[in-house]
Amino acid sequence: MEIMHKIDPLLAANLTKTPDTSADLREVAEQFEAIFINQFLAQSRKTKLADDLFGNKGTETYNSLLDQERAQQLANSVDLGIADALVRQLGGNQGAE
Repeated sequence: MEIMHKIDPLLAANLTKTPDTSADLREVAEQFEAIFINQFLAQSRKTKLADDLFGNKGTETYNSLLDQERAQQLANSVDLGIADALVRQLGGNQGAE
């Protein structure tokens, strides 16, 4: 699957482990939300109508890293509700904080 190779291996390890506490669950849910936002930004960038004037692999790499950082910042500052929904769904009796 193409998307899976883009996920940071350390983050993937966090996503597959069972959270010990509700704080761990919240952190993993927020990381998932950041991945979701990153994919949204990456797909949005692909819809551009024309190539950049100086577009090259360096620009693509820079934009990819920029998208990852923006996604993390958005996940930390904007409440999209994805993390809350995951905590409610996966937390069982722990509930959303």
